[in-house]
Amino acid sequence: MEEVSILKTIAREMLSGVLVLDRGGKILYANPFFTRCFSIEGDIRGRRIRAVMGKSGFLKAVEGALKEAVEDGWMAEAEGGEIEINEKDRFFKIRIVPISRDAASGVMLFLRDITEEKRVEAIKKDFVANVSHELRTPLASIKGYAETLLDGGMEDEKTLKEFLGVIDRHATRMSRLIDDLLVLSKLESHQMPMVVEAVDIRELISSIAEGFKKQALDKGIRLELSMASALPSVLSDRVRLEQVMVNLLDNAIKYTPAAGSVLVAASVTNGTVRVDVRDTGMGIPSSDIPRIFERFYRVDRARSREMGGTGLGLAIVKHIIHALNGRVWVESTPAKGSTFSFTLKTAPHASV
Repeated sequence: MEEVSILKTIAREMLSGVLVLDRGGKILYANPFFTRCFSIEGDIRGRRIRAVMGKSGFLKAVEGALKEAVEDGWMAEAEGGEIEINEKDRFFKIRIVPISRDAASGVMLFLRDITEEKRVEAIKKDFVANVSHELRTPLASIKGYAETLLDGGMEDEKTLKEFLGVIDRHATRMSRLIDDLLVLSKLESHQMPMVVEAVDIRELISSIAEGFKKQALDKGIRLELSMASALPSVLSDRVRLEQVMVNLLDNAIKYTPAAGSVLVAASVTNGTVRVDVRDTGMGIPSSDIPRIFERFYRVDRARSREMGGTGLGLAIVKHIIHALNGRVWVESTPAKGSTFSFTLKTAPHASV
């Protein structure tokens, strides 16, 4: 097999862009990955890079490299340079190397799409910033109240009891946050084992709702169930499904004012069981809905923290349902309420 054919096949199948230009900026070769990245159609060999790319960050980077190569003798030293560009919300890293030591021979460009790397990097930075912020507030309170007690506040029994209550509350919040972080980390890294089996979802919903009756009653909220008469079992991990229902019901009751209502409905549709948790609470603005399942995302940050939320509950719900091959979504109207819904596949041979 000819070496040229081998090299052409490698370049064609590479998951990196390859572009070869002569000294004057004429395209000698472009592999399929490169043309797909910039939505270029047809054969572009023999055309000028300026005519193909138009006004773009990529063109500016390439022309600058070519100019440097010719004027500063960069090509003569057979060294390459690496450039990072942002092109229409996509990020690329370009490595530019001379074809040979002859400055007239042109350059090869290797293009790597680093958009996903940038996205992950941004998520990590946001995560660290959010965790730091979420821990700083309770830690500051614990430290402040502890210092007050050490400075003589323990002499007053009423003050002592009050301050210890505040310290305990903030410590509990931190503990919940750390527990949720560990669960979410395991879910995102697929290290959370799922014991998938047939789960009686009617019994599970009834059991979880029974546990929330007192919380709803204390707030003056009506908690109702509406489930199909012949509800089949679902394929799920019972413990994780309980966690989903607890998170959704807890949120619904927390964000529903007195005299409001929360309804849990379950029905069968197209081989799946659909569960809806509907409330008459504050609702979610349409601009916030696309981000509502993100880690630490809150519509009303101050109110959420005041109610003891960690900002991770809905992210955990999303990851659990996705891990169980289900769907989860939300529909909401500000000031009228929200409906969080998910579907799971029915268990084999489940009766409907």
